[in-house]
Amino acid sequence: MTNPSPQLFKYGRWLFDIDGAMRLLEERPRAAEQTPVDDWSAAYHLSLLRPDYDGPPWCPVFGPDQSHFSAEHAMGTDLSQPVIIATLEFDSGPARLLIDGVHRMYRAMLEGRPTLPAHVLTVAETATIRVH
Repeated sequence: MTNPSPQLFKYGRWLFDIDGAMRLLEERPRAAEQTPVDDWSAAYHLSLLRPDYDGPPWCPVFGPDQSHFSAEHAMGTDLSQPVIIATLEFDSGPARLLIDGVHRMYRAMLEGRPTLPAHVLTVAETATIRVH
């Protein structure tokens, strides 16, 4: 039996190893914190991801590729499973990036949920899961 393809999240030219993030969280458990659904939905333009969407195959700025998005899959996701947020360091300071849980965030947006549980990685942890 072959291993499934690794789960990766692409942001610009960076790749993040989602499987690695999950292993890291198993090794270093932490309490989930609540993250605001409206903020992430706006940042990722999740309102554009709908079955009748007839625009470009991507959502502007951070949005996922429409061709890899399934509303049907989103509606079957487990909203109790925390999303994963990476923390990146820039000259202007730290910034957070949702790297796992776009489908869950979409479902939560449609259902009007104010927050979802999230595991937030530190800058150092994020650096260990970036694929160079």
